[in-house]
Amino acid sequence: MKNFFHLGPRASTIRPQQTGACYNCHATVSGKFCGQCGQQAHLHVASVHEFLHHFIGHYVAAEGKLWPTLKALLLRPGQLTLEYIRGRRTHFIDPLRLLLTLSLLAFFAIKLMLLVDPINPAVHAGARYSTTQAEAEAKMGPLQKAVVDAYRRNSPAFAENYARSYRLADGERAQRFMNAWLSIGPTIALLMIPVIAFWLKLAHLGTGWRYGEHLVFSMHWLAVALCWLVLAQFNRYLWMAFVAMLPLYLLLALRKVYGGNWPIVLLRASVVAYLSFTGFRFVMWIILYGRMAMPHPGVN
Repeated sequence: MKNFFHLGPRASTIRPQQTGACYNCHATVSGKFCGQCGQQAHLHVASVHEFLHHFIGHYVAAEGKLWPTLKALLLRPGQLTLEYIRGRRTHFIDPLRLLLTLSLLAFFAIKLMLLVDPINPAVHAGARYSTTQAEAEAKMGPLQKAVVDAYRRNSPAFAENYARSYRLADGERAQRFMNAWLSIGPTIALLMIPVIAFWLKLAHLGTGWRYGEHLVFSMHWLAVALCWLVLAQFNRYLWMAFVAMLPLYLLLALRKVYGGNWPIVLLRASVVAYLSFTGFRFVMWIILYGRMAMPHPGVN
C-alpha cells in the first residue's frame, strides 16, 4: 500500500541519491556533515509524523524552550528582551521565531472561534439599521475622517460602496469589518514593528541604545499582544483587560529594559503607545477604505 501512493518515475529521479558526496557543494563527505559547507550528509523530506514530532519537541514539550520563554514574556515584562540583549539566548526562543509562531497560533485561534461562534447580525443590530452614515462620520476621529474624505474626493466607486455599507445592519457590517481585520491585521501588525522601533529610538535618543535592540523590544511587545488577543475573544471584560494591559505592559517593560525614573518612563510609554496605536489604526483605515475604492471591493 505504501508503494502504491509513492508510484511515479519523476519523484525518484528528483530525490537525491546517496553517492558519498555533498548534495549542495558536491565535496566528498565521510561523516554526518559536509566539511566544506556544513550541510547534513543524509537528507530526506520529513514525513508528517516527523514534522509534528519536531514541532512538539522543539516548542511545546516541557523540556523545550516554549514554557520558559512564555513565562518570562508574560509574567516578567521586559525580562525576555533583557536576556536577549545580554546574550542569554539558548534558553529562549528567538524573538522573530516566537513572534511568527504566536502570530500563526493566535490568528488561527481567532478565526476558529469566529467559525464556532459567528457574529449574529440580528442580535447586534436589533434587526434594524441603527447607524446612519452621517451618525458614523460624526463619531469619527480627524484621521479617520481625513481618509474617508480623501477617498470620497478621488474615487467615484468609493462613495457608492461606502454608502452601500451603511445600508447593512450594524451586526453584519461589524462582521465584515472583523473578517477584513483578520485578513490584513497580522500583516499590518508585523509591518508596524520597525515603526514602533523607530518611535522607541526617538524616545531614547542620546541613551546609546541601538535600533536593533528596539526591534527586539517591539517584537516581544507584539508577541504579548497576540497572546492576550486570543484570551480577549471570550468576553468583553477580557477585551477591556486586553486594552488596558497593553499600555501597562509597555510601561513596565520600558522601565525594566531602559531604566530611568518613573515620570520619564511614563512619558515615553504614553508617547510610544499613542503613536503606535494611532499608526496601526491609520494604516488599517487606508487599507479597509481602499478596498471600497475598488470597482469590485472585497469588503464594503
